[in-house]
Amino acid sequence: MKRGFLILLTALLVGIVGYFVTRQPCCEASGEGMATHDGGSLLPELKWLHHELKLTDEQFAKVKERHLAYRPTCEALCMKVAASQKKVQTLAQAGNIAAPELSAALEEQAAVRAECQKAMLKHLHETAAVMSPDQAKHYLDIMLPQIIGPDAGHSPGGH
Repeated sequence: MKRGFLILLTALLVGIVGYFVTRQPCCEASGEGMATHDGGSLLPELKWLHHELKLTDEQFAKVKERHLAYRPTCEALCMKVAASQKKVQTLAQAGNIAAPELSAALEEQAAVRAECQKAMLKHLHETAAVMSPDQAKHYLDIMLPQIIGPDAGHSPGGH
């Protein structure tokens, strides 16, 4: 039962992270198109965290503060990721996979993804810093695989 819950929670987290990394509304400069949830706080994605980690109200307030502070960085990186994906897709559909432009676009896309991962890792560790050591470990155990991959560090020489 516990394993099933963890699988469900992981799937939910993958969906949330995927949504924020790939969603198009984040590319709107004004943010006017965003719908409010949770009494206008725009933070329903954090409710699971409050309950799963049994955060105090003070901890949760600090987590929300960090989340809101990171949002502009996330949205800017989202726009860069979307632009690099579009460029690669356009060049790949042109059919010349040996074109130097496609190679450069793929390298740019990899660099943008690495930049995004670094920023997210920094954000995760800053968020974990407001938690108790046990809460932080649990949080990072859940979130790090979403950012760096589920098998990172577990299979040297693996693919």
